[in-house]
Amino acid sequence: MSQILYQFSGERFSPIEWCDPARQTTLVADSFRVENGRVVALERHLGRFSDSVLSTTDVTPDRLNAFLSALVSTIPAEGSWFPRIEAVETPGGATLRYRERPAPPWSSEVVIARAQHDPRRFPHTKGPDLEALLALRTQVAPLGATEAIITTADDLLVEGAYSSLMIWRAGNDHPTVIPPTTPHLPGITEAVLADYAQSAGIPVVVEDVSVSDLEGAEVWILSALHGIRVATAFVEGPSLGMVPGRRELWQEHWLSLAQPVQA
Repeated sequence: MSQILYQFSGERFSPIEWCDPARQTTLVADSFRVENGRVVALERHLGRFSDSVLSTTDVTPDRLNAFLSALVSTIPAEGSWFPRIEAVETPGGATLRYRERPAPPWSSEVVIARAQHDPRRFPHTKGPDLEALLALRTQVAPLGATEAIITTADDLLVEGAYSSLMIWRAGNDHPTVIPPTTPHLPGITEAVLADYAQSAGIPVVVEDVSVSDLEGAEVWILSALHGIRVATAFVEGPSLGMVPGRRELWQEHWLSLAQPVQA
């Protein structure tokens, strides 16, 4: 995926030569899909990013606000994009950057597999564990899986390497999400869909789910890149189910919430 890397000077973004991300320590990061200048839940993404930056780095509120103000006028107004905003560690302190990346094609299905281990050191902050989480995906790829599912020592579901989980247990007409007592990233797409469920009078159950509970269940893999993807198979795991049309209905609502970046 070709991309342009910009560094924020305090007033504006300046393109810099590509550098190996492995040589930089990412302190905080966030990404969101942009379709012709429109984003779903941009304020929530920027809010999560801001909270983490202010609580974990030496970036001042004024500098962060200037960065966000410059950002909204920098994001392309046309095309399909998956930009990443980040705070990285540099000798002079945390530096704010923006990666302009084209979005990959939309995907509605995914094959999942258990992650070999849990490498997360900062489960509530998006950014510092991204490289380790990407390695989980690489490890399950030979199995035919495109997302790795982190589980506890008791085989309880936690989250995907780059995704949140929403489960429709077999026979249930309401979804289940992982409780906050299980350390994992607060997913923006999950929160948006939970709000939709509430508005539609659909209860969202918050409780632990084991891998064995997934027999016949419909498993949704949630992300800002694709919205909702349905897991069609769990490698060396239970057989999964699917209710025709359910994912499409909820995905359509998620997409309808996109607002212009400039707004």
